[in-house]
Amino acid sequence: MPRYRLAIAAAACAAVAASAHAQGPDTLIFGTTHETDSVIFHYASDYLHRLCAEVRQRCELQSLPGRRSEAMLADGSIAGEMGRVKEYGLKHPQYLRLDEPFVLSRTYAFTPPGQPPIDSWAQLAAAERTVSYKRGIYIYQTTLESLRPRVRPHDVQNVPACLDMVIKRRDHVCVYDDGSLSAASRAMLSQGRTGKPLDEMGLYIYLGADQRALAANLNAAARRLQAQGVKTALHRRYFGGKER
Repeated sequence: MPRYRLAIAAAACAAVAASAHAQGPDTLIFGTTHETDSVIFHYASDYLHRLCAEVRQRCELQSLPGRRSEAMLADGSIAGEMGRVKEYGLKHPQYLRLDEPFVLSRTYAFTPPGQPPIDSWAQLAAAERTVSYKRGIYIYQTTLESLRPRVRPHDVQNVPACLDMVIKRRDHVCVYDDGSLSAASRAMLSQGRTGKPLDEMGLYIYLGADQRALAANLNAAARRLQAQGVKTALHRRYFGGKER
């Protein structure tokens, strides 16, 4: 079994064990739109635990639908969100974004077999197409909406559902990021074609407006982890390659 699958399996067991414990008053909850079986969820959870340990704070990551996570941060039910892009801050300028992305994720277009691969947003917009994407991904929503009317986007529940829409010829294209792939969805890629990355997105940690002191502490902690090579080691463990 490849090393990254062993790492994900071990992290999944830890995530299940953690979810069995009730949230305590000393634990900060962070939301993410990535499913618990995706590689980026396990990377982000591991990174978050190490980051918070640097400031002697307990933190847990929870997978939440995008709109629910957004609403929970707005009402203070969670301390922050992981995996949002820089443009998310334009929508919510009151939130505090840590200075550097904790990981870079690449966007791809999945098309049916026999169709030319799509290697850029310009190629995607060059013909009339229906395009699916995972619900709650703000940057995909805004980017695809800007390509109307030639592109007709709509959201679906998750990445496997997105890929399945193309495999069953219900959509022309599925737009997804590689960090959202699980072992099951990765296997589905063999039933179609994937071109070159459309772009590369920095994924950030956002905190609520009342977490200014925590933001300063976590920024300092993130710099220490970077200097210690922690991000590089985690990237090698979960993605099997050098840090992006």
